[in-house]
Amino acid sequence: MIREYINILKESALFRSITRDNIEQLVVCMNTSVIDYKNGDIVSVEGTRLDGIGLVLNGILSIGKSSVTGSRIVIGTVSAGELFGETAAFTNEREWPATVEASTDCTVMFIEPGSITGSCSAACEWHRTLQENMLGILASKAIALTQRIRYMAIKGLKAKICTYLYNLHLEQNTDFVKVPMKKVELAQLFNVERPSLSRAMINLRDDGVIDFDGRTVKICDYNKLAEAIESQ
Repeated sequence: MIREYINILKESALFRSITRDNIEQLVVCMNTSVIDYKNGDIVSVEGTRLDGIGLVLNGILSIGKSSVTGSRIVIGTVSAGELFGETAAFTNEREWPATVEASTDCTVMFIEPGSITGSCSAACEWHRTLQENMLGILASKAIALTQRIRYMAIKGLKAKICTYLYNLHLEQNTDFVKVPMKKVELAQLFNVERPSLSRAMINLRDDGVIDFDGRTVKICDYNKLAEAIESQ
């Protein structure tokens, strides 16, 4: 069954730099299970025991938290090739930090955390690469959290967007910056809803600060950009 998803696994950050044949060998060595879910099925419940890291093979899942009123707030989505539960999997509590629900029919492979951190029974030479990839994923999550906290400290969505774009300009040294995130990911970084982000981007374009086409954003007026940043 795993063979039909081998291209998805090859593109996953967890199996980066590992060949298709060695991915198949690793999956056999690791304690994995593959489960199909229907649209609307609950994959995991916040606060319950976490026994496996999820890797989406097909479909889309939403990740949500319960508010004080009992309503569910969606805080993110994961799709084919992406992991969920990897951060909580290596804590002492080993509990799901959020409820995961299937937004479409989907297939998920669950990996027992100990099969990643422990030694491989078959002495797979690629197991170390797998461990390094997982460390890289966790490090990226930590950096993303730090960035989110930093942007939360900035008042005003336009100021957050302009600060982010200016930082990209410094990194890429161009007026035409490439935004590496999807809009939904950018909205999560700024702790806003995606429609709010879209409206703010359109307002900045109408004000002559920026122009954009897909993920490419042109900084049109640096003075106006600076004014938006300083207005926080």
